[in-house]
Amino acid sequence: MYRITVRGIVQGVGFRPFVYRLAKSMNLKGYVKNTGTGCVEIVIDRCVDEFVRRLKEEKPPISEIHDVEIEEIPELRYKDFKIEKSGGKKGGLSLPPPDVAICRFCLKELFDPSNRRYLYYFISCTDCGPRFSVAMKLPYDRENTTFNEFPLCDDCKEEYWNVLDRRYYAQSIACSKCGPHYELICDDVKIEGIDAVIKTAKLIDRGKMVAIKGIGGYHIACNTEDDVVFKLREKLGRPQQPFAIMARNMNVVKEVAYVNEREEEEMESYIRPITILKKKDPDNFFAVAPYLNTIGVMLPYSPLHYILFQHLESDFIVMTSANKPGEPMFIYDGVFSLKLDAYLRHNLKIHNRVDDSVIKFVGGRRLIIRRSRGFVPKVIELDGCLDCLTVGAELYNSITVVKDGKAILSQYIGNTSNFKTYNEFFKRAVEFFTNFVDLKPKFIACDLHPLYNTTNFAEKISKRLGVPLYKVQHHFAHAMSVMAERGLDKAVAITVDGVGYGFDGTIWGGEVLLLDFENEVFRRIGRLESFRLVGGDLATEYPLRVLFSLLHNANRLELLEGYERYLRKGESFEIFERIHDRSVASTSMGRVLDAVSAMLEICFERTYEGEPAMKLESIVEPFECDVKPKIEVTYEPSVYSKPYLDEDFDVRKGEVKVLKISNFIADCMEDYLSGESKGKIAFKVLRYLAEGFSKIVKDYDCVVASGGVCFNSYFIPLIEKNVSVHVNEKVACGDNGISFGQAYIGKYLKLE
Repeated sequence: MYRITVRGIVQGVGFRPFVYRLAKSMNLKGYVKNTGTGCVEIVIDRCVDEFVRRLKEEKPPISEIHDVEIEEIPELRYKDFKIEKSGGKKGGLSLPPPDVAICRFCLKELFDPSNRRYLYYFISCTDCGPRFSVAMKLPYDRENTTFNEFPLCDDCKEEYWNVLDRRYYAQSIACSKCGPHYELICDDVKIEGIDAVIKTAKLIDRGKMVAIKGIGGYHIACNTEDDVVFKLREKLGRPQQPFAIMARNMNVVKEVAYVNEREEEEMESYIRPITILKKKDPDNFFAVAPYLNTIGVMLPYSPLHYILFQHLESDFIVMTSANKPGEPMFIYDGVFSLKLDAYLRHNLKIHNRVDDSVIKFVGGRRLIIRRSRGFVPKVIELDGCLDCLTVGAELYNSITVVKDGKAILSQYIGNTSNFKTYNEFFKRAVEFFTNFVDLKPKFIACDLHPLYNTTNFAEKISKRLGVPLYKVQHHFAHAMSVMAERGLDKAVAITVDGVGYGFDGTIWGGEVLLLDFENEVFRRIGRLESFRLVGGDLATEYPLRVLFSLLHNANRLELLEGYERYLRKGESFEIFERIHDRSVASTSMGRVLDAVSAMLEICFERTYEGEPAMKLESIVEPFECDVKPKIEVTYEPSVYSKPYLDEDFDVRKGEVKVLKISNFIADCMEDYLSGESKGKIAFKVLRYLAEGFSKIVKDYDCVVASGGVCFNSYFIPLIEKNVSVHVNEKVACGDNGISFGQAYIGKYLKLE
């Protein structure tokens, strides 16, 4: 006899009935069951090699097998093969599957008038439906999900216990007789059932704003007419931030945007992410994505979405997360505080809020901007890494738990400087994931920044648990997020973003780092020329201040003549001059791109994260140009014993190559004022930066790149004309992937 333990995404995905059918087809005897550790345990009497081979090759479509452990056990007497009740020892790695878009079989049944689930908005089976969002604890059985409040009717119960049925032991199955229901609240009138959905469609077509409770939280839906969208912007306090839209199908998407084969494949996958696509007409959907040549589009992924579009006249609707800026999306009736026109809600509790995932293809690569629904809580292998909890940075936050050499990233959490996000979402996510995997961390890691709420939280929890705390420098964490994906122990990293607290107390963001774990050498070997953030945080909101600093460095302030009209009330360049030398220094590439956006009169105020740089990217005109980056060598404190602070922290002087930028920006501004096009100058700046970083790293064998600037459509492809680069693929390049990078130190720590 053989006991086979299968680890991975193997619960809630039809894995046990698949094993049952496989074993029966091979005439094997034994059993299969879920364990209390999130694994599947199989006992068979013979043919173990053939069985395991077929297990891996024929597994259910949304399952994932991470490893298979086989052991020979004493002979036991079984007359047949059966599915046993879940159970087993507690502890170990344990997690629910991700939420999955409706499958083609359920979609066909949804619109089949002869099917008993005809137009039932919670139709699902073992291959689709809510998973992570409704999971409360493991093992992943119905009584441990929020579906436990909906006892199965006789018909559903028969399917649930029939091992040959597609819905055998599918924890989220339900029907109109026994399952959750929708109701619409509109003008103090309550409409129930399918009539509520039909009425919602009519309201959206009429220009109304409706809150819709979905799989992971509330969205706000409205049509894409400019006047309607601008009203929504005013209500939410989002004057410029692009909204996502949902499209009826892929055919209508291709009418308005360029879609390549890989983008189409991702959009139609079970993840159904928001995908950033280039518009065919830059002026189309203006109110949805102001001054951008791209738009975020997703396809329907729940039964409700398909029913809505059956009754909608519109081919596109705004479908954006229902929350105020910086706050978590609503999962409760607090959404009524938004004072919308109507509210479509269901009575199934959402245990884990989960936002839509966002991706973008850059240079043929899929880059994850926001890793959430459909991805979480998939495991990423980190062999040899100590068990730990890492809490990420401040913006675009996620947390990571590592257990038994496997990393699990939380869903996208957001801005943890916001009180509600920090208290209602971040803390709850920590509690949920540590409990689910029964984590007993060997250490805690956080960002180096002393004022982040996440840093404060990590300090407290490390003391409470009596485990070491490591403060990992932001850009080293970015670099390690790529290294962790590929199992690298040595690399040179280009880390480019908007802000990260540096070892020297300045704001980093345009760095070249050497990481060599084997020899414990961690150095800043290159960087952008530093400049001042005039007025501190105000410079991140008003990029004209950064442009002033760059021109101040170049002694070319006369070029700002005429830009006084863009100053805010009470500001003057004379005031900027007085506070310049007292302002904090920065090497941020993100801020440089913001300054160029102001220089080209594109954006003078950042109303959402990345706005000036995104609008700059939208006007780029690629052309053949020759730029010669100027690189100077300086010696400065640059050698650190480790990329994280501990008692062995060491600072020495070392060679650092500095990419000069101020004089080049001044020259570009002179060209702009002389009539050169905005798009060509924008491209010339990106090329200069890409060529400059390429020169610094060209002599190294293994180069990685990470940070929010990597989402730019031109920067990494321009670098790759000169140097081969590894970029994040499993986690986000931006700060949403920082916690994963922080965890990588657990592979090399030597704790007693």
